[in-house]
Amino acid sequence: MPTGLRAMPALSCTDVDLSASDLSHAFGFRVAGTWRGEQGVARFAILQLGQITLALHKAEAVQAGPDWAVYLYIDDAAALAELARAQGAAVEGPSDQPWRCRELRFVDRDGNQLVFAEDLAPGPDGPGL
Repeated sequence: MPTGLRAMPALSCTDVDLSASDLSHAFGFRVAGTWRGEQGVARFAILQLGQITLALHKAEAVQAGPDWAVYLYIDDAAALAELARAQGAAVEGPSDQPWRCRELRFVDRDGNQLVFAEDLAPGPDGPGL
């Protein structure tokens, strides 16, 4: 049976360059690549933070849902919160959840909610399980 290796969730955004800059500045994501259209407007970008890969793609309008768009596992929610706040990012948390994760929430300029989660009780089934 094939084994999953990694995932690259994609977020819709109205301005790929600004969203990439926000995530790089606040959380330390590295922009691994940006693809531009004929007018030079960024249409797609890939960002990385350690083993996390996140894609951004241009949309004319974004209809963000009421819950998180992506759930990203990290090793230290408190340190990431401190970094984000020092950079002026409005984050909520971190707060411990009943599912044994410490969560830090961020809503981007398009209303996408990103949750950064630290697994508080790592087990053989994976984070939060």
